[in-house]
Amino acid sequence: MLHKPEASNQLALTLEQFVAAAEAFLQNHYLFGSCSEDISKILRDIENLRLDIDTEQLEQEFELVQEKKDLMADFCIKF
Repeated sequence: MLHKPEASNQLALTLEQFVAAAEAFLQNHYLFGSCSEDISKILRDIENLRLDIDTEQLEQEFELVQEKKDLMADFCIKF
């Protein structure tokens, strides 16, 4: 059975991809300097990072996890 990836997993993957792009930018910058094309690309990557992250889904997942923790805590206290 296939499950839809959680938003938190997608966030981790998106951040890993961005960090790789940022590291490549920094290595190039310190070795050769940055041209306007390099700067434009990293700025686009930053904007895409913001657009790629589904904050609404992350918030919903967080709320569900918190509700489960609260329910488990209530259940353990009663028994």
